[in-house]
Amino acid sequence: MRRIALRLSITILCLCVAFVSGTSSEVWFEKHVTWQAGKEPRVWETRISRPNGKERYRLALIPLWAVEGGIVGMEVLLADPKNPSHNLLGERQNDVPQPFVITVEELEAGIDKSQFGVARLFSVGPSTLRIEIKGSRLGKGVGDCGDCSNIQEIALDLTFRNR
Repeated sequence: MRRIALRLSITILCLCVAFVSGTSSEVWFEKHVTWQAGKEPRVWETRISRPNGKERYRLALIPLWAVEGGIVGMEVLLADPKNPSHNLLGERQNDVPQPFVITVEELEAGIDKSQFGVARLFSVGPSTLRIEIKGSRLGKGVGDCGDCSNIQEIALDLTFRNR
């Protein structure tokens, strides 16, 4: 009788562990995105919803323009729909390197040499956003600087999951 009870207890424990680990890494969103500047560069955005529909986020790639013209960075924005402009990944500041902003300088030098790396992981409450930079294409010309680079295309793998 003890053997049966022990086996039953072990089986229940294994099922509990499998259930907890199975739900803890639930993927809400996974997509390869290639953003292109084109003639009129636009924000790329999508809505991320938990499978039960209770939690939602706005995920966006926002081109950052130089005053003179030309895209010199891309901001990754993750926001609550109640406050769609507030980036949960951090507040963007000028001339301060930030992991959620991908700059021309990083891409020119080689993204693998960036202090933030090719893959960037962000914790947001009980969830994580993983950004992997897969490639980019740069163009020339920012305002009066014909030799200055600008972002024409960037390819990213985006994954949002519950931890």
